[in-house]
Amino acid sequence: MVVKVLAGLIAILLSIIDIKIGIGLAIFILPFVPKAYSLIYLISLFMVFIFRQIFIVRWDLKKSVFGAFIFILASVMLISTLTSYNPQGSFRDLVIHFSSLGLLIVMVNNIENKKQLNSILTLFVFTAVLVAIYGLYQYKVGIKLDRAWVDVSINPDINTRVFSVFGNPNILAEYLIMSIPISIALFWFTKKLFKKLIFLVSSLILIGTLILTFSRGGWLGFAFGVLIFVILIEKRLLLSLIPAGVLAIFIMPSTVIHRIATIGNLSDSSNAYRIKVWTITLDIIRDNLITGVGFGYIPFRETFLKYIRTMNVYHAHNMYLETLAEMGIGGFILFILFIFIIYKYAIITLIKNNDRYLKTMIAGVLAGLSSVLFHGLFENILYLPRIIITFWMLISFILVAVRLSKEESKEMRLNNIEII
Repeated sequence: MVVKVLAGLIAILLSIIDIKIGIGLAIFILPFVPKAYSLIYLISLFMVFIFRQIFIVRWDLKKSVFGAFIFILASVMLISTLTSYNPQGSFRDLVIHFSSLGLLIVMVNNIENKKQLNSILTLFVFTAVLVAIYGLYQYKVGIKLDRAWVDVSINPDINTRVFSVFGNPNILAEYLIMSIPISIALFWFTKKLFKKLIFLVSSLILIGTLILTFSRGGWLGFAFGVLIFVILIEKRLLLSLIPAGVLAIFIMPSTVIHRIATIGNLSDSSNAYRIKVWTITLDIIRDNLITGVGFGYIPFRETFLKYIRTMNVYHAHNMYLETLAEMGIGGFILFILFIFIIYKYAIITLIKNNDRYLKTMIAGVLAGLSSVLFHGLFENILYLPRIIITFWMLISFILVAVRLSKEESKEMRLNNIEII
């Protein structure tokens, strides 16, 4: 405990000296420390930010077009917590999301240029690679498979599903599919051979570990993210995706091919389980359409048990159904509108800005976001603290890139006026 406290104090002192060190530590420690420590650190980092704003930089806040939307969404989360069937249970998720939004505010206001953004994105990928390497180690030693994770009658050849530090292969897949497109974007952008090799290796490690999660939703999400990246960066590569997919069929192990073939198999216990959960969730939504049952998984789980006591369900296994059940129709529409606005401004920036670095990074982060949002069709991605925080990190990366693009465009206009 003494060591942990000292480490925390050192981290806070370093953040006061340079808050970007604190941002880097937040990204690096997230997968490896207990969730309570992550949340305490994020809250402490935000308090350091407030301290610096008051006593050091004198309220030098960056203006953002997204500020109002984030405030409205946060207000809806708060209202949904106060009106929840279990306000105390909802408070758990409110703290996680508000801590993540605190990190977003810190990042948007302190990442000042492309070099700093690149350092943060590189650290994000490096951290994911460490997580992935541990997953590869688990596969090598043949870590014991939890039989609840696979229907052995449909998939008899699967003996191991890696989960690294996340405790569940589907959760690891969620983290990886948010990271892989950013690694690919860094590989795509860099022209230096050594760096290109590094990001090629990092991408292959991440993809290899994703395959070994045997997460079908993760695989589909990753494929969708790659499609989005290709569309945003190089449409001419679209035709190459077809032969690449055919080639993958001959390269992939038979266990992977067979696992893919079971995606639409309704006799698979996992698929049948999800369909039953979705059906009951639709009943919950119908009965609580206006206000929802309350923010977070705890009021949802308690409500679900009232409909069927023989299923120990923590969430709806679908982010969109879960959000609609928790926050009601109004909160759901606001959340979807917020995601739409993020995509709108990111794509407009990507189209209008001629900076190759910002265009590539926005495409990579959007692809990662698209991957996990697609995976959200099969899992509730906004359930566990590490994934919730990582989700908001991706939103933060996009907001920073959009802000840097606007500042760059403004500077170019001013320079042109001076020349004239």
